[in-house]
Amino acid sequence: MADNFAVSEQLDPKLQPDRLDEAMVNAVESDSDAEERTLGTANWLISPPKAMQQEDAKRLLLGFITGVFVKSSKALGFEVEMKKDSDSPVPDVLMASVGGFELKVCSTFGENTLHPSTLEGAGEITSAHGHRPLLMMICLQERFQLEWPDVTEPLVTLCDEQGNTISYSNFNSLENAIERMGFDYETVRSDAVKLGLATEQVNWSEIQSDIENCFF
Repeated sequence: MADNFAVSEQLDPKLQPDRLDEAMVNAVESDSDAEERTLGTANWLISPPKAMQQEDAKRLLLGFITGVFVKSSKALGFEVEMKKDSDSPVPDVLMASVGGFELKVCSTFGENTLHPSTLEGAGEITSAHGHRPLLMMICLQERFQLEWPDVTEPLVTLCDEQGNTISYSNFNSLENAIERMGFDYETVRSDAVKLGLATEQVNWSEIQSDIENCFF
């Protein structure tokens, strides 16, 4: 019986040596896919508040949104793609990140797109996209609140895959989202500082002084 089993193993093409590399690759990809599924996501929604539904207000708001992304692109190093062969100040892509996240400006109402007329859009940010798209959505909302403090409705809303709101009050309020999405805390904080969403931390142990102090 044992000999027959050994023969059947050798005859099984799935166990032949020339397929082992493929099997190992598939196993690694399966593990990677499983890990991706266990990490959280962030869903975003952009919608003009009721107080800004007039066409003039929407044009002003579109210029504001574009300005925030263009300015922040210099701080974080992502790309904003302007329209080719056009004098229009509205870009084709508001954000193209290294992680593969792309926020387009088009009228298709597709995922991760912003409609140029209605200024409505929605999409999903995954852990593979990296932390910068999440920070940018938070930055956009914070800048909007500073620009229009009397408008109580948000321009941007965020929630996790369970529908729980991701709210920002200070950088510490993002700790759960950072952990759930598998981001590196210090890397996220470093970029948040560049966007004005966090204050730079001082490492007191690196500060040297010849003046004696009374601390023990």
